[in-house]
Amino acid sequence: MQTIDIIPLYWRKPLVLLLTVLVVFVLMFQDSWNSIVSIWSRSETFAHGYLVAPASLWLLWTRKDFYKQLCPQPSYLGCLGVLACGFIWLVADLAQVLVVNQFALVGMLLCLIWSLLGNKVTGSMLFPLFFLFLMVPFGEDFVPFLMEYTASFVVGMLHLTGVTVYREGLHFTLTSGNWSVVEACSGIRYLIASITLGLVYAYFNYSSYRKRVVFILASVLVPIVANGLRAYMIVMIGHLSSMKLATGVDHIVYGWVFFGLVMLLLFYIGSFWHDEAVSSMTKIDQTIPVEFPRYFSVTLGVVVFACFSVWPWVASELHAKQAVKAIIPETLLQKIPDEPALLPDWQWQPHFKGTVADKARFVEQDGAVLGIYIANFGDETQGGELVNSQNTLLSHEDKDWRLILNPSLAINWPAKVVKVEEVALKNDANDLLVLRWYRIGSVNTSNAYYAKWLQLRKRLTGDTTPELMIVLYTQASRGDYLLARERLQKIALACCSAN
Repeated sequence: MQTIDIIPLYWRKPLVLLLTVLVVFVLMFQDSWNSIVSIWSRSETFAHGYLVAPASLWLLWTRKDFYKQLCPQPSYLGCLGVLACGFIWLVADLAQVLVVNQFALVGMLLCLIWSLLGNKVTGSMLFPLFFLFLMVPFGEDFVPFLMEYTASFVVGMLHLTGVTVYREGLHFTLTSGNWSVVEACSGIRYLIASITLGLVYAYFNYSSYRKRVVFILASVLVPIVANGLRAYMIVMIGHLSSMKLATGVDHIVYGWVFFGLVMLLLFYIGSFWHDEAVSSMTKIDQTIPVEFPRYFSVTLGVVVFACFSVWPWVASELHAKQAVKAIIPETLLQKIPDEPALLPDWQWQPHFKGTVADKARFVEQDGAVLGIYIANFGDETQGGELVNSQNTLLSHEDKDWRLILNPSLAINWPAKVVKVEEVALKNDANDLLVLRWYRIGSVNTSNAYYAKWLQLRKRLTGDTTPELMIVLYTQASRGDYLLARERLQKIALACCSAN
């Protein structure tokens, strides 16, 4: 009874209503919540997600005496927020932009709390509530940029310190041995950990919003620079020890020790601008109202339920229209004039997870063999997506291959200029030039964001024309990429002019 007594009378019905609505909300969006938890489970980078919700509850509990002075009031602006976040969730679900879908899901959660507890209560809980956005596993899209930055930083520092180095993409060679920047070297784990710790530190140590913003920005920038220094330090340790140190498990240990020292230094410097603690027992000038009538609570619950329950139903209806048989249109291959060729021994071919239908073909042109690969991912409810950062040309198993990024190649499609992704794949025996782009309906593009927009527009209108990924590749004999481009252009134009 003592536990119930510490909850003011005017808080009891809103809390019961809030817990009831949240349980229903979680159950209705169970698939979206499962997508978040599954990433926590399989990725060490995002395993911290399990701790975010408990940490948010703990942050709220530390100020429970302050919140007891506030009186929950419903907010219809919160209901509008639920509708807005629900629409964003629907758009992201149709376009299969998982990270936006998950951010919108957490946004709906926050707006549900806002609609049931009101402006004043929710405003006093902003940081613990916004902290919940860290449940979303985000940051993987930044990995390629961080890898490129790390490679450039290390090579620049090596040149600056007089060490001879030859760079080829994300691979570089010193006189002592070879190095390459892989995903683990991007520093994304350090960055996410730093942002999380920086947010909590800023919340507890600063009352000024300006100081909080500055410290959070430092928590973003410092680990990026520190990761470059970490990578340079590891390369130098390996170089100076003739590749005896920093090439195995100690490589990871040195990195985390260095990161820990950097964070301690950041917190130490930040402590010089520490603010005095603000009293959490500030009296609130408001009149405590009587308990809400039961019919009012029921009506409010029904309104909030209607605001979020409509979106899974709409998504299901629109997805059902896209559930057609995945095909590779024959018209794409009919315009290719070249003679069929036998499967070449290139030791590489495109392969992407989640494809529902695909077709590979090899043709001969002027004595050279060209490969054509077309993939259809269906309605993308099978676990694979057409536009996905995981759809890489080289997998982790292709350790003998190196990917060399080149400037995009402008090819004159009918009536417009379209840029395609162009890369070189190299190993000890082969040198391949690869072109890749998306075909959404009849539109060709290599821009991932534009492709997502085309997918969304097509699905909102119920259009069921195929959404494809097209990959063309050929061997660049003696590194002659210009001749390889000319051969691939002819095939590319034939594919893109097909109806």
